[in-house]
Amino acid sequence: MLIEWNDYFVKELKRRFMEKYGEKPLEEAFPVRDTKKCCLIEERERIKLELPDVEKVKWNLLSSLSLLPGVGPRTEMKLKERGYSTLKDLMKHPRFENEASRILRLLEERRIHEIVEYIGRRFKMSHPLILHCAAFHDLEKFLVVDIETLGLFNCPIILIGTGEFRGNEFIVKQYFARNLREEESIIRMFLDAVREKEALITFNGRRFDVPFIQERLQHYGIEEKLELPNYDIYLFSRGLVVGVPDHRLQTLERYLLGIEREDDVPSALIPDFYYYYLKTGKAALAIPIIKHNALDIITTARLFDMLLKTIRD
Repeated sequence: MLIEWNDYFVKELKRRFMEKYGEKPLEEAFPVRDTKKCCLIEERERIKLELPDVEKVKWNLLSSLSLLPGVGPRTEMKLKERGYSTLKDLMKHPRFENEASRILRLLEERRIHEIVEYIGRRFKMSHPLILHCAAFHDLEKFLVVDIETLGLFNCPIILIGTGEFRGNEFIVKQYFARNLREEESIIRMFLDAVREKEALITFNGRRFDVPFIQERLQHYGIEEKLELPNYDIYLFSRGLVVGVPDHRLQTLERYLLGIEREDDVPSALIPDFYYYYLKTGKAALAIPIIKHNALDIITTARLFDMLLKTIRD
């Protein structure tokens, strides 16, 4: 949903940030590591994430006969009445044995991305069975991802935020482009981080973040595909979260986590704030962008944990 901000609101917001941060450089506002390629910011939070029991998840998948094309609720009930309780049983069925064998092979070979895509094609990408598949990954192999850009398509990425779990700690790393020449650097550093992971956690990342990054990879002639399972909180929340006015990130943050942001820059104003930073070299309007992105990363991780609880309980 696009929102048009009036000039008074924008000017007043800028004034507040200029007054709050003044001449403070990025190095004083954040724990910055100057990589000479971009600005890398690293901070830590306390977030404990508990994954579903992997054996229960396997049973849920194996007993979901409707995963197979041609098996609807009535057919599934009839098959189970005839003794076909799981996909393993259907390996003896003349009609369904090939497709059942295919799914079992994907499970056996731990090809989680293909399992997720298979479920999404059979049902939809918000189906709870996909959320269950999170159990197949080691906790430290997840990467939370959120980007900030200068528009909705065909424009530079200025900030890539990531989050990873290490025990009870959550490490937020943000790759910030101090100028537009550093965009390629932040993308390449992000790719270095992604190569060590098995799955992404995003908010609306299937439709926005991942395709956007993929387009920028093509722009720079980088032949790499982001083909990891993508656990998109926005999609799951629409099916699992009720009683909220909408399913935007900050709405879920407010209703489910009890967090009301103060002095946050709206996403639609980030390009305007960043261009001011480029023009003046003053970080007062870049600092809110970085804080906004960090909050989005942390909220996405916490919402993921809350959604996992709904399928564990």
